[in-house]
Amino acid sequence: MKHLPTLIALLLAPLAALHAGESDSPIVRAIRWDGWYGEGGVVKQVERSLGPPKYHFRLPWFTKVIGGDKVCINGDSQEIVEKEIAYAAEAGLNYWAFVDYWEEASDLGIALRRYRAAKDKRGVRYCLVEEGARMDAMGTRGWRRLVEHFKDPHYQTVLDGRPLLFLFVKTRRLGKEQWRELGAASVAAGLKPPYLVLMGWQPEQDAKDMAALGFDAVSAYARGGNYSMKQPAYAEQCALIRRDRWEKCRALRIPTVTFASAGWDTRPRNERPPSWMPEVTATPDSTPPDQQKPLIDSVTATPDELAAHLREAVEWTQRNHDINPSRAIIIYAWNEHDEGGWLTPTWTADGKPNTARLDAIRSVFQPGKPILK
Repeated sequence: MKHLPTLIALLLAPLAALHAGESDSPIVRAIRWDGWYGEGGVVKQVERSLGPPKYHFRLPWFTKVIGGDKVCINGDSQEIVEKEIAYAAEAGLNYWAFVDYWEEASDLGIALRRYRAAKDKRGVRYCLVEEGARMDAMGTRGWRRLVEHFKDPHYQTVLDGRPLLFLFVKTRRLGKEQWRELGAASVAAGLKPPYLVLMGWQPEQDAKDMAALGFDAVSAYARGGNYSMKQPAYAEQCALIRRDRWEKCRALRIPTVTFASAGWDTRPRNERPPSWMPEVTATPDSTPPDQQKPLIDSVTATPDELAAHLREAVEWTQRNHDINPSRAIIIYAWNEHDEGGWLTPTWTADGKPNTARLDAIRSVFQPGKPILK
């Protein structure tokens, strides 16, 4: 019996490890592309893409359907954005990653400004997604503005205080030396250096670019990249993410922020392309509006499929802290309604927002607590 304490310790070790994983919960957030606020040109074009009735099930919950293929999408009110904050908090999201357009398109910054103006953020934090070409044009004169964001008490940090910053596609003019200057500016402001994450398309090449820029990890903005009326089923998309991102990063020991997706389905933009995508050839549908049925098929994630994928992302992150030390998960997306990835509630004819996707992810991140109605 003298070996009993050792035997008990060995038996309890897996349980202790399980509890350690539970106490070290991943940080979960969703990307925001805010083309749904104001009355500018971007909003007018997404109204056109999502106008056909077969796409109305994808509309943001605050949309007004005028009739035929005409819709009005304008979420520019403090009440709407604060309701979004409540939805996100109830679903268990820790933060949003706002695509940052600086002064280039003021309407695309409305939601961020209203989020920051909210008195009660319900624990939902934020960080920024910058684009490589925009940062190259801005240069190091943009560091002051970024550091001001880092100072915001609601800005998301990882690894004991490092501000989290994503870069979508590498910079070409700004190199390692310039990005080090951002770290130095952050430290000079009394903060820690930012945790810099490069969003790309191929982990092997992204890892090389990460090293060249002096970044900390790689991730992705979306699984897709191609625009087509034929897309893989959502189940296949999840399998590709698992194979091409999670397992490739694990096999090659590439530091990563876990990427997950609510889908990729560009058919609204293929049918009626926005002006910023001149390479997409329009694929019009001659079906009269009153004869169109919701285009929901295997490409469209079901709530259960979405929950299963996110549960797998959480479990993978918990098992792979060595290559994802930040414990962060990034989801495409909160509101990419016309491109195919969304979590936010959607429009219904009876005026009651469809929260099925949030209900599903709530069961993953905060089981047992009902979604806010």
